[in-house]
Amino acid sequence: MTPSLRTFATRTTFFHNGVFHTLKDVVSFYAQRDTDPGKWYPRDRDGRVLKFNDLPARYHGNVEMGSPFRREPGSAAALTDGEIDDVVEFLKALTDGFKASQVKNRSF
Repeated sequence: MTPSLRTFATRTTFFHNGVFHTLKDVVSFYAQRDTDPGKWYPRDRDGRVLKFNDLPARYHGNVEMGSPFRREPGSAAALTDGEIDDVVEFLKALTDGFKASQVKNRSF
């Protein structure tokens, strides 16, 4: 089952390692990770960007690389800053005060 985006904007940490704390950072990361990887990943002693360094190498093949992520470093990001802000506002709009603890009888 795919998790819902409902109330997603109320979270205070994001990703498996909790590295991001705002929705804007999350959306910006996905929009820019391939076009400006040095902004998001550390470098080794030789200056090479250590892309996907937070995952064991055996899982690098599981990282989604289809559209819109298939972009070259230095090319335009998948979204402009304004579009990133629009996506963030949309995600915030999915918050309606729902709390899972309020649901007594769920059937899916």
